[in-house]
Amino acid sequence: MSAAAASGTNHLPTIAVEGLTGCAGELLVILENLDKLLPFVRVVRFPFAQSKNEGGAVDITFVEGSVSQKHDLEKLKRIRANTRWLVAVGNCAVWGCVQKGALCKCKASEMIEAVYGSAASAIAATAMDAAPLDSHVAVDVKLSGCPINASQFLAVTASLLRDHLPYIISKPVCLECKLRENPCVLIEDNLPCLGPVTAAGCGALCPSMGAACYGCFGPCEEPQIDAMTTILKEKGYEMEEVLGRLTAFGAVIPMGEKWRK
Repeated sequence: MSAAAASGTNHLPTIAVEGLTGCAGELLVILENLDKLLPFVRVVRFPFAQSKNEGGAVDITFVEGSVSQKHDLEKLKRIRANTRWLVAVGNCAVWGCVQKGALCKCKASEMIEAVYGSAASAIAATAMDAAPLDSHVAVDVKLSGCPINASQFLAVTASLLRDHLPYIISKPVCLECKLRENPCVLIEDNLPCLGPVTAAGCGALCPSMGAACYGCFGPCEEPQIDAMTTILKEKGYEMEEVLGRLTAFGAVIPMGEKWRK
C-alpha cells in the first residue's frame, strides 16, 4: 500500500531524494530529470534542491552516497523505516565507490590522519569504513553508475510506481560497444579497458570516444575478473595499475585482494 493510500488520501505517490557521503552527481541527474516525474509524483523531501521538506512516510526514496560516517548510518535507518521502496542510486550507494575502493590501499584512520593532522582524532570519532547501503539496511533496487543514467532512473521510477521491481541490465559494456559498432579499444588500441567486466547502462560512452572503460557502473553479471587481470598483465600493465583499476569503485575489492598475495 502506498503512503498516500495509507493516509486515506488520493494524492499522488510520494518520493524523497536523500544524500549521504558522495559527490551529489546522482542528485544532479535526478534534479535535471525531475520535470518528467512531477505530473506523476509529489516530491516530499529533496534537501539538495528545495528548502521546504516534509517528514513522514513516502512511497519511494532514492538515496545517493555511501555510509561513511555515523550520522550517515543514523539517517539511513530513519529513511528505511519511512519508505516503502528504497533505491540505492549511484556507485557510492551500490558499491561504496572510491571511498570503499581506497580502503584496499590504507585504513580510513590513516587517511584521516594524513588529511586532518592534529584534528584527526575528532574526525575519526565520527568516521566509519565506507560501505554501500545494503551493508546496513535492506535495499529494494540498486541503480549503478557514476553518475547514474537518466533513462534508467526514469524507467526504474516508472516500474516502482506500477508496483513492479524493475529489470536492470547487467550485461557487459562490450555489448553496447558491439551495438554501436565501436572498434575494440582493448584489442585494437591496447588500452586498459574494463568493458568486459563492467555492467552496461552508460551507452559505452568512453569507448565510443576512443577511451578505455574504467568501470564506473560496477561489475557486470558474473564478471571474469581473473581473465581480465591476465589480459591487462599480458598487455604490459603493471599489477598495481591493474588492481587500482579493478578496485577503484569499491565493487571488486575481495577479488582484487587475492592477487596481492
